[in-house]
Amino acid sequence: MKPNTAKLLIEKIKNNFNKRYEFKNKQYALENIMFENIRGLSRYITGNSKHLEFTIPKIEIKRNDNSQIRERIMSIDPEKKERVKNKQVNIMVSAEKD
Repeated sequence: MKPNTAKLLIEKIKNNFNKRYEFKNKQYALENIMFENIRGLSRYITGNSKHLEFTIPKIEIKRNDNSQIRERIMSIDPEKKERVKNKQVNIMVSAEKD
């Protein structure tokens, strides 16, 4: 993955973690929702709770790409994709050896 692509992906993930979702009739950041679910799991594992329930809010990721870009991505030849992927791996391996 190219650095610019990785940076964009990290930014998208960060935005989704900071976005607020409805959880227990209030708005919480996804980070806090995950923390509460993990806390419930730890209570269950330690025996402090007899039941385990994960609450996962409905999450929608908005896309800003158009149909032309989607069609272009979908039309990439699988064999060409594999060759490009293998070429990138070989370049990374040879760079690590230097």
